[in-house]
Amino acid sequence: MPEIGSAIDFLKRIRSEDFVTLKFIKQDGTERIMKATLNFDKIPTEHRPKKVDLAQILKLIDQNGILHVFDMNKIAWRSVPFNRVQWLQTPSNVRFAIKLKKKGEK
Repeated sequence: MPEIGSAIDFLKRIRSEDFVTLKFIKQDGTERIMKATLNFDKIPTEHRPKKVDLAQILKLIDQNGILHVFDMNKIAWRSVPFNRVQWLQTPSNVRFAIKLKKKGEK
């Protein structure tokens, strides 16, 4: 299974697809599978952000390990704890394991 090793690569993969399916562990310890997107063409107009601040997005990922994605089933924005994502699957059924690199590791 191919791997994603950084939050930036994770963000790039989500942005490069119409949608992805994610499996992660919620804060309460339960597993969650979510169909998510960052493709504005797939997000209803009334739910699209007025502006996108990439620097703020990267800061949030770096400081808190949180990425905001649009949940296509709940039709709402959700916070995904990147460090608790187990896998990401593309529409073409390619599944990526999430293997975070420790700081300083290449």
